[in-house]
Amino acid sequence: MLGPRSLVYSLGEAHYCGVVQRDAVASYSLRKAKTMDVAVVIPLYNGERFLAEMLRSVLDQRLPPAEVIVVDDGSRDGGPAIVAGFGNRVTLLSPGSNGGVQNARNIGIAHARSPWIALCDQDDLWDPGYLEHHARLLQAAPETDFVFGNFRMLRDGVLDAVSKFDQAPPGFWDQAGRRILPEGWVFDRSIAGQTILWHPIFPSGTLVSKALLTAIGGFDTAMRGLRPEDGEFTLRCLYRARAAALPEPLVTIRRHDANFSRDLVRTLIDEVTALHFIKRHHAEAAPYHAIIDSEIRKRRIQAFHGAFAQRDHALARQVAQDLPWADRSPKLWLKRLCIALPDRLGLPLNGGLQRAAEGRGHS
Repeated sequence: MLGPRSLVYSLGEAHYCGVVQRDAVASYSLRKAKTMDVAVVIPLYNGERFLAEMLRSVLDQRLPPAEVIVVDDGSRDGGPAIVAGFGNRVTLLSPGSNGGVQNARNIGIAHARSPWIALCDQDDLWDPGYLEHHARLLQAAPETDFVFGNFRMLRDGVLDAVSKFDQAPPGFWDQAGRRILPEGWVFDRSIAGQTILWHPIFPSGTLVSKALLTAIGGFDTAMRGLRPEDGEFTLRCLYRARAAALPEPLVTIRRHDANFSRDLVRTLIDEVTALHFIKRHHAEAAPYHAIIDSEIRKRRIQAFHGAFAQRDHALARQVAQDLPWADRSPKLWLKRLCIALPDRLGLPLNGGLQRAAEGRGHS
């Protein structure tokens, strides 16, 4: 297997395989490259709605991938037939059962022959220059083995005006120790702890060396069913990765009515579960336990307020049980009193409190 320093391109009829060194970068021209030696791994589950558009965005790259692998995770719609319609440009794997997105990605990664893995979800989109930008950054920083790219959200057909990276908390990127190159950003130290505070990484914008994936053991199937499942995987990469980033938003992430991560309150609850898992099972997370505890507390409070705003008193009661007494401010106490009442009394009181809050906000 080629190491993370290797870039492999098909140059016309000849196939060149070499280790790219910093002082030799200028001698290699991407204008001659026909493909990038990367395998795109796409988990599929009942994703026919946007699948063809996504596959076209992957296949129509200016620097196309050497492999495109779709792993069908037990779809019951026409998704596999859509994949088959792309012929031998796409490899379709059908394990035969619904093992979850983590298992599907691991199957695709194991099948890949390329030394790099690009992740993409079934409903997201890549700009035509996405992989080309990755290749240029890897040439400029050949020690890199993990790259994440900026993205924009497409919410029910409307593209966000502001990219994910632009939403970073003040000082986030400077504190991350980024080194700015013309091709992108390189981080000279681990950014694992910072991504617990604010997470700018999404699977469809991630490129990882297969060597790093092997070292960390791939995706953990224990995360199945959790909305932020990729965050646990990302942390295990970042503990040891030589990371870089593409600041130009070249990825579009869809949010729509069938999208798993749309429900904010359930996502916050799942994030708490994932953070507890990380604290228990990641030895490398020990230096970040204080950050993790703070984020668990913050997410629990946000989830409680969110459930209350949705008038879901059963869920609010569930979340409130885990709130420490010290975190129960007067506002929290009042809301907790409201949800403790029978719904025939508590729900009207909830509505009154929310109307009062809205009135104060407009005054």
